[in-house]
Formats: sequence, structure tokens, C-alpha cells
Amino acid sequence: MTAAIALVLALTVSITINVVLMMRRKVSQNRSVRTTILSGIQNVSELATIRERFQSIVSFSDGVKIPGLNVNFPGTTRKFMLKYNGTIVCGCDLSKAQLSERFDVNRVRITLPHSEILDIYADVQSFEVYDQSAGIFTSVKLEDQNREVEADLLKVRAHELQQGILSHSDENVRKILTSVVASTGMEAEIIFSGNEHPELVEKSSVLQIEAAVQE
Repeated sequence: MTAAIALVLALTVSITINVVLMMRRKVSQNRSVRTTILSGIQNVSELATIRERFQSIVSFSDGVKIPGLNVNFPGTTRKFMLKYNGTIVCGCDLSKAQLSERFDVNRVRITLPHSEILDIYADVQSFEVYDQSAGIFTSVKLEDQNREVEADLLKVRAHELQQGILSHSDENVRKILTSVVASTGMEAEIIFSGNEHPELVEKSSVLQIEAAVQE
């Protein structure tokens, strides 16, 4: 929440400073308030509107199978269960914002790309391993834990996309920009370019993620 508030403040300050500087410059420079608002938005570059913490559990088990049987050779079975905390961040690339110069006297139309997942990561300090065991001829390594967590992050990412997290992020972007632009005395109409539902844009990515997890 603190990071989101900081970004909103940065966006507000950026736009305000640009408007003030524009008003102090000579009229001959002919910079409109619309252009100044756009510059302020683009200066922030990336606006993260969702930063959610989550907790997940990873189960792992493998071994060398006896041919023809669904049983491991003695001494080759290894397994573990791991719990960890993670964070997913979503937002919009404001550097790609476009603004209509001729729309209305006190209104601006801002066109933006849909939100995207900016980052998703695990807090390695939160790793808690349970029920870990290894055979005489095998061992559980840190690389095994990291690999399973990375695969689980792909599952979490796919799940969040299907749950509509990007649509929520778009709505947050709309509310934030509308409020910030209103502080300059103008009204903003926010338009998202591309697919109506950003999750559909990532549909192929979700299918690739699910295929990768199943391998």
C-alpha cells in the first residue's frame, strides 16, 4: 500500500510541476495544459496499481522408477513440502500514453495500453520446508526447491490472470489518473487500447504457462 501511495504522489507531483513550469514560461512557447499533463504522466513511466502478497505451498516427490512398476527403487525416493510468501505486481506503462489535443475545452482523452503483470517473485527469506526426506542414493538440493518454486510462480501467475487481476489493475489506473488530472482543473476520459479484456491478450501466455508446468 505504501508503494502504491508513493507512486500516486509521484504522478501528482510530476503533473503539477509540469503545469507550474508551463504557466511560468512565455506564451510564445505555446505549450498547452494537455501536452503538459501528458509529459507529467510519461515522466512517471510505470504505474503499479496492484501489489498483492500471497502464500503458497509446493509439494515435490520423485525417485528412480522400477521398470514396469509404479514403484521407486529403494533408496532413491526424495521429497519435500515447502511453504513460501510471494508478491505479484500489476500496473500500466505510462510511457506509452497518448493524449488527444482537440477533444474538449476542459477535458482530455488519455489512451493507455492495458495493464500487465510487472513482476511476480518469491520471498526467499520466507521459505519453510516440511516433511523433507531423501534416499541413500539421492539428496534434496537448494536447486530443487528453487526450481519447484519457480514452477509454482507460473501457476500463480496463470491463476491470477484467469481471475481478472489485470482488469482490476486497469480500473485502478482509471481511478488514479482521473483523480490526478482533476487536480489540474480538467476532466479525464481514460481509454485503454487493444483488447477489451486484457486477460485475453495473455491467453496464449497462460496456455504456454500451463503446458510448461505440466512438463
